[in-house]
Amino acid sequence: MKYTLYSIFVFVCLSSFFPSLLKGQDKNRHYVRTRLMTKDDGSSFRETITYYNSFGLNDEIREIGASPQGNDLQTFVGYDGAFRKVSESLPRPVGNTNFYNDSNPESYTVYEHSELNRVRESYGPGQTWRENGKSVKYTYLYNTKTGDDHCYCLSAKDVGEDIKVEVKSYDANEVSILRTTDEDGNVTDQFTDHEGKLILTRQKANGIPHDTYIVYDDHGRKRVVLPPLAADALGGYSTFMCSQVEEVQLYGYLYYYDERDRCIKKKLPGCEPIYYVYDRCNYLVLKQDGNDREAGRWQSFQYDRLGRQVIWGFINQNRPHADWIRICKNQNLSIYFRGASYGSENYGYTPVHRISHLCTPLIINYYDNYEYTTIFNEFIGFLNRPGYYSSFFASSLTSRDKLTGQVVALLNDPSKRDYIAYYYDQRGREVQSTMNSAFGFRNYTFTNYDFTGQPVSVRKEHTSIYRDTPPASVDDVDHILTYEYEYDHAGRLSKLYQTYDNDAKILVAKYEYDEVGRLEKKLTHNETATSTYKYNVRGWPTEINELGMTEKIYYNEDLPQKATPLYNGNIACFSNSIDNNYTSCFNYDGLNRLISTRQYKPDGSEIFTPEDFTYDKMGNLLTYYRVYFDFYPRYMNKLTIKYHGNQIQKAADDYRSVNYYSLRYPDAVNRDVEYFYDSNGNLVKNLDNMIQRIKYNIINLPEVVAFSDGNLLTFYYMADGRKVRDAYGSYPAGTSTPLDDIVNNTDPYISGTNDWCEDYYYGSGKLRRVTFPEGHISLYNNSKGPLMQYVAKDHVGSIRGYWEPGDTSLGKSPYPSYYPSGILDNKVDPYHPFALGGKEFMSTNNLDEYFFGARTMYAIMNRFNQMDPLCEDYYSVSPYAYCNNNPVNNVDFDGRDWYKIQNNHGEWQYIYNDKVHSQEELDKVIKNGTYLGKTYMEDGAYYSLFGSQMAANSFEGVIYQKIDEAIMKEANAIQAGINNFGSENIGSPATDFSISGLNYKDTKYFGVDSHRNSYLINYENSSSGVYRIVGEKSAMKAYMENWVGDKDMPKHIGGWQSGEKMYHIRFLNKTGYDIIHLQYSRQDASVLLRKYENLFKK
Repeated sequence: MKYTLYSIFVFVCLSSFFPSLLKGQDKNRHYVRTRLMTKDDGSSFRETITYYNSFGLNDEIREIGASPQGNDLQTFVGYDGAFRKVSESLPRPVGNTNFYNDSNPESYTVYEHSELNRVRESYGPGQTWRENGKSVKYTYLYNTKTGDDHCYCLSAKDVGEDIKVEVKSYDANEVSILRTTDEDGNVTDQFTDHEGKLILTRQKANGIPHDTYIVYDDHGRKRVVLPPLAADALGGYSTFMCSQVEEVQLYGYLYYYDERDRCIKKKLPGCEPIYYVYDRCNYLVLKQDGNDREAGRWQSFQYDRLGRQVIWGFINQNRPHADWIRICKNQNLSIYFRGASYGSENYGYTPVHRISHLCTPLIINYYDNYEYTTIFNEFIGFLNRPGYYSSFFASSLTSRDKLTGQVVALLNDPSKRDYIAYYYDQRGREVQSTMNSAFGFRNYTFTNYDFTGQPVSVRKEHTSIYRDTPPASVDDVDHILTYEYEYDHAGRLSKLYQTYDNDAKILVAKYEYDEVGRLEKKLTHNETATSTYKYNVRGWPTEINELGMTEKIYYNEDLPQKATPLYNGNIACFSNSIDNNYTSCFNYDGLNRLISTRQYKPDGSEIFTPEDFTYDKMGNLLTYYRVYFDFYPRYMNKLTIKYHGNQIQKAADDYRSVNYYSLRYPDAVNRDVEYFYDSNGNLVKNLDNMIQRIKYNIINLPEVVAFSDGNLLTFYYMADGRKVRDAYGSYPAGTSTPLDDIVNNTDPYISGTNDWCEDYYYGSGKLRRVTFPEGHISLYNNSKGPLMQYVAKDHVGSIRGYWEPGDTSLGKSPYPSYYPSGILDNKVDPYHPFALGGKEFMSTNNLDEYFFGARTMYAIMNRFNQMDPLCEDYYSVSPYAYCNNNPVNNVDFDGRDWYKIQNNHGEWQYIYNDKVHSQEELDKVIKNGTYLGKTYMEDGAYYSLFGSQMAANSFEGVIYQKIDEAIMKEANAIQAGINNFGSENIGSPATDFSISGLNYKDTKYFGVDSHRNSYLINYENSSSGVYRIVGEKSAMKAYMENWVGDKDMPKHIGGWQSGEKMYHIRFLNKTGYDIIHLQYSRQDASVLLRKYENLFKK
């Protein structure tokens, strides 16, 4: 590391005397040049030059030769006389000032006329927005005692096992309000108290406020969250006990803590409490939700000494919560791998007292080495394939700190397991994985990379269980699928080749980009079909031309008749040639929820196929009217829904369609209560759809569905969430056998199965489909052999048709068709069950549900049947709502960047990607993913802003959470243009860096001395770091600093500062004391900055 820093320093010095060494940059300006080497000999690289003006302000970024034609891309930044950033242009090719065909291809910021540097308006790129005054507006207010800006003053405290909430009203001017009005006039008010805590978020729809309150206790801990329908009840109380108020029980979120500020009990809306138990090191070791309690079990988590989860399973012992707390709280329950000779004791790990011998493991993780392969004979060792990495050694240091193996149980029968091994090259990249599956399938994946880490070839081998003879060896495989990737000089994918078994290699797709890197053209199947794409100045798609399909998307420009312009990103209307070029127009409420759709012919006359939606304040669907035209207008659905909390109680359809192929609401019964839910909020009975019982597994996925007519569906999942098989059959209706016995053992009633094994789908024991990135290989017609079928998709990724090489007429009948809202208007061809956004449509026995990987959605209502696992990120929205009731845009509104996914190696894991920022973006690159967030916390683990994982309640985990919070606040302020470093009168409030547990003798952080004023820390590979306690809680509120070192050092984004030798990040309180000071080498700072820009740079 010292050598690296020395080399960089010498280069900077020499450059002053030998300017001929510097090519491509303006030698008369201050600059920093960054090169990313793309070849190991340094002969090829990607170069970026950042220019600074005389005041050290970054005023231009130039990506050298980055465009597809090899032109430089320029981004300009403008400042006012107070050195505030007022404009930032979109990237454009050098010399092409009119690339976007728009007179305002830049964002623009307007500040208040004050010394507070607060933003008044923020314009995004686009002349249409500028000339119509369509900006995001910020207003800074204070609360009033009564009226529209009134705010309740709420406080919480424990009273026995309950929480007591005191209700008062703030006096005028006690609470700050940041009012944000988007481009279409939708208003969001955020109320913060004098400590900077968010206490109320208020949105309005049709002038009606939708309030979400957060209630804290005296320790500043979040105790109660009251979403809109719970908050509406506040006016009737001066104090209340949470257990005695129905609205709080049905809609509220409740949190209970121990003396170390660890959440030991949590209650979600309409659910039974979840209990948590921690050990002395703050690791979550036991968890029990409502269904666990009914089953008499606890979920168990075991960690190694580095805080990595090594075993997750369950123990069948219903010991009381208080007993487990007493047993575990003073014990260090971390374990370590002791070797294969101890495999029978705890699968090679040291045992955990009172837990390990009772635990049924569901996932076992192994790290660092491959000694575990001798514990289980089912593991497949490293395999050699010509042309792929073959220098693996079991003792290689390349696997240190890496996940090297997993044993993943089948939840339906934990004695059946997947055995997965991962192998790495000398740079720590996964080059091979082998899986021996629970049902006997085998999958091997081999990967080659280029110097930058991009895959250049992937070979996937598959062995079936339905072959005539067993495989003679591990090398005896049935199918081989090979991909080859080519990239352009900027790292953009340019060509994708595929070879299936012994077939000829096919150019699946050639990708061409415009000068700023947006996908412009796609040539598929040896360039025999062409797709083109167009965008507006903001990069929003405006036209998709697939083979046989043209979709035009409108926002606010060139609108067809009857359309109303929208400026905040919502789609105003679109047309699709498959739908006879009818224009579908959309209306939204103030919360951006879809409330109606209308269709028009090109001449402006209306087609009678409207949809209308109404919601309660939580976003639960109250009414849904859907009409279709069959010679004359007829209702498809005229649905009215009643709720108990967020859960459906009864639904009635005033019109009954008799068309089997339509997605009609069945409405089989008429009772006061037709829907029933379990203790975790999962739907267990839907009498209208003749569903008599749904049995769920430990991760809240439906395992068995029993219908009242005797039909039976069984779904098989691995413990990491992968669906691997479904089965169908029937049981004798009216049998004397209890239904519980039937759903707990469906084997005697199964008559057929379907299997999923990565890219391979088997129906009734025969290979039916093999998926690839642009479509699938169909094997339904065995007389033709494997037949490639390419799909045409609309803007949300839904299939609108498909075509075959040599027969390029789109839309093999039948093909899926949709209502404007995106709801299917007929049942999908069973050959194409993944039509809507890549989600599997399950229509057997009129189940009519989509499988999203983490839960299922009832297609007729566009509503989930289970609670959102991430509902705590969306307090104001019903945990059952789909996409915040905006399926037209398919946008996940909080821009999450952690996701959990079933990847190509059969692994369900938490993954970090700094280039994926929404569920929409995730759905475009991979199926069955659940998008989590920029940061995420679950089951005692914290997933950080830049991709690290650690125990949430460890000292390291708390430090990471504090720093992440401060960086996100600052980044959001910079994006909005409202940052003013070192001042509390800003849009980005200070971060409280005080950490309870360091200021008293019995520290809660194991191994951390509580009698110190400073602590050495690490954050994202910092070369050094220190955390300082400089006073009481008020003195520990700090901001991210914009300058470090001497004032003539060049300024960079968000606090990263380029000095001669080191980069710094500092967090200072109001008096200028460092609370946290981090130092980085140039290389590590560059890596961190690239991640930062991918996350936050617009």
